[in-house]
Amino acid sequence: MDSLKKRYDTAVIGGGLTGLTAAVYLARAGKSVIVLEKQKDLGGLAQTTNVNGALFNLGPHAMYEGGAALRILRELDCLPNGGYASKSGMIGIENGQIVQVPTDLNSDENREWTQLMGGLNEIDTKSILSLSVQDWAEKNILHERVRLFFYAMCKQWSYCDDMSVLSSGFVIEQGQLAGKGVRYVEEGWQTIVDNLNHEAEIAGATILNGYKVRQIIQRSGYVRALLLSDGTELEVSSVISTVGPEETSRFVQGSESLDKWKKRSRPLFASCFDVALKRVAYPERVFALGLDEPLYFSNHSVSVKLSDNGAHIFHLMKYNGNERAHDETAEEKQLTNLLDLLQPGWEQDVVAARFSANVFVAHDSRTIHNGGTAPAPGPNVPEISGLYIAGDWVGPEGRLADAALASAKSAAQEAIKNN
Repeated sequence: MDSLKKRYDTAVIGGGLTGLTAAVYLARAGKSVIVLEKQKDLGGLAQTTNVNGALFNLGPHAMYEGGAALRILRELDCLPNGGYASKSGMIGIENGQIVQVPTDLNSDENREWTQLMGGLNEIDTKSILSLSVQDWAEKNILHERVRLFFYAMCKQWSYCDDMSVLSSGFVIEQGQLAGKGVRYVEEGWQTIVDNLNHEAEIAGATILNGYKVRQIIQRSGYVRALLLSDGTELEVSSVISTVGPEETSRFVQGSESLDKWKKRSRPLFASCFDVALKRVAYPERVFALGLDEPLYFSNHSVSVKLSDNGAHIFHLMKYNGNERAHDETAEEKQLTNLLDLLQPGWEQDVVAARFSANVFVAHDSRTIHNGGTAPAPGPNVPEISGLYIAGDWVGPEGRLADAALASAKSAAQEAIKNN
């Protein structure tokens, strides 16, 4: 720390996609900015790990064409190479059996499913933000099996498995975006992290790994400094925290807004099984969703390169909603059983495999209790001048990476304007 300056215009807490995006905007605007990441590696949930030549993201990752993430990455000239998810026939899993669209639906079910998905863009999502998916579906979908397929798609769009509280307006809007194209990233999401890191450093940002923040120091309602865990104090005019409501609240004492947003947040978790296979028994089985269980299956290698050795990368996931997995062994077995069903004999062709229980997915699930909106309405913390927040729990736009990057840009713009 001796070689660093003791004063910066802005300190960014967190070196994931959100923090790095904010840093690029700040540094390009001529602001002195330091990014502090407590872990030894940048990227957070966007890290990619090479396991025996397989490039594993932390579970299935994608971006929606028309969403904020792709728009901002293009704006920053950080867009990675990628490809789009296949729109071939959908597979549902019910009672341990494969149900295919359209072959296993009757003519009335197929007609309703086609009309439902074809008319998705005509739905006024703003008018149904406080209506649950379950209530909306029971009113608008006649056939039970079509309703189950719709619920399965809603779980995929939202990562939430509770249709009784999930906002129909929010999740259908995500479905509208998904209909424009679901983009996977060539060689994994680490490429996005690396691109943003490079652009931030080129623009003049200082980026530190392995430094923990202890406190955001404020006086008379203004941000004054940042205290690190080693006792170092950095004088700053503003701080952008990208680490979530609970952790941000620990850095600041007595913020009514942060306490309120923390209480509103309903974090999401999942269990993930990532596997690389050198051979695929049924290459046409690209995408499947559970109809009676919150399960996801996809072969991302159909669209992008995700290995150094030609292996096919599959992602399987169980949505756990707001609860962490209680029986990790049972959840791993549930996901391997799903792979048994869709790609029998897969064990003979494994190049790499990784099971991850209790993966943190998002800080909020966009429920009817918040009117389908994020817990925090925007980047400003009203009672503390110079303190801004960003992440998937902040702002009016999107979810996951879309919300994270949109709020990062908004927070950076506020800091630039007010510094």
